[in-house]
Amino acid sequence: MLFLTLVVSHIFNRLNLPAVIGQLILGVILGKGVLNIVKADNNVNLFAEIGVILLMFLAGLESNLKLLRKHLVPSITVAIFGVILPVALTLMTSLIFGINFKESIFISVVFAATSVSISVEVLKSLNYLSSASGTVILGAAVVDDILAISILSVMSGTLTGAFSMQKILMLLGLWLLFGILIVVLHKWVIPQIIHLADYIEATQAPTIFALVICFVMAYIADKVELDAVLGAFVAGIAVSNSKYYKEKIGSNIEAIGYSIFIPVFFISIGLNLEFSSFLKDFWLIVFFTITGVIGKLFGAGFGAKLSGFDLKDSYVIGSGMISRGEMALIIGQIGFSAHLLSEEYYSAVIISVILITIISPFFLKHSISKNPL
Repeated sequence: MLFLTLVVSHIFNRLNLPAVIGQLILGVILGKGVLNIVKADNNVNLFAEIGVILLMFLAGLESNLKLLRKHLVPSITVAIFGVILPVALTLMTSLIFGINFKESIFISVVFAATSVSISVEVLKSLNYLSSASGTVILGAAVVDDILAISILSVMSGTLTGAFSMQKILMLLGLWLLFGILIVVLHKWVIPQIIHLADYIEATQAPTIFALVICFVMAYIADKVELDAVLGAFVAGIAVSNSKYYKEKIGSNIEAIGYSIFIPVFFISIGLNLEFSSFLKDFWLIVFFTITGVIGKLFGAGFGAKLSGFDLKDSYVIGSGMISRGEMALIIGQIGFSAHLLSEEYYSAVIISVILITIISPFFLKHSISKNPL
């Protein structure tokens, strides 16, 4: 897997395309869809999970906190419109294809969540991550995740008949505590922990401290029913406060991540793509994919335009919000396990999510080429 990652990355870089596209396609070729020689077993899934956490930690390290604060309101606006339109279009598509109302609602929730990890990789490769547009994409993706998880909690409770206002209030309380914890750790705790490395006589002490902070924050975010990658992202922002070590930590974790874990994450996305139901559900997959792309592109793009960005920047932001990836796959799996998503439509939904994920870097690359820094 690692050797082939090098090969496809070289080819796609020579073609002036983001290497991540080649890695996503490589996953499809190695997995169930074509050669079926790599299985998405526990080992691959573990490496992939570590990979996405490290990727989002690096995104946090490279983020500009002042820009994130400045663009907080635009990020929220982009996230809200980037959820409303995909949900509406997917719900309409599902109902037109004769899927029952309860299942249609859940499918629309699957397509609500953005997975910014793919966009982060493209933004990093094109040196666009710390731009205003890149900052809004990151901020909106965080809000988007919280919205998607909130909708999932309410929907799953309502649709299974287990809706509890007490559970919703408990979740909101946990998220509020998590927010307070982030502020306290960011301002007073984490920078001091990183500087403890000055007094530790051990190889790579700052990097080890940073990794511990990254995984602890990811764990806490997961425990309060937020996405682990959100915890890793805010940990990266907090560690970036320690300017003395920021560059050194970033380069070391980049070496660890991109040498093994991050490529496995991108490959893993395509491993479970199967074409057995592709012909049977061909038009459903086509429409889910089209509405999935259009919903985020125009929904998030409209939110950006409403926030004062010009058309070119709005196109970049809309393109950066298209990708679904692991978040949608996780929501789909939860729904399948809870019998909210039937086996009949499960494959069509998963294929559509993976296709959207593979398509999204092309849109982002094109939008940035039209609006260079």
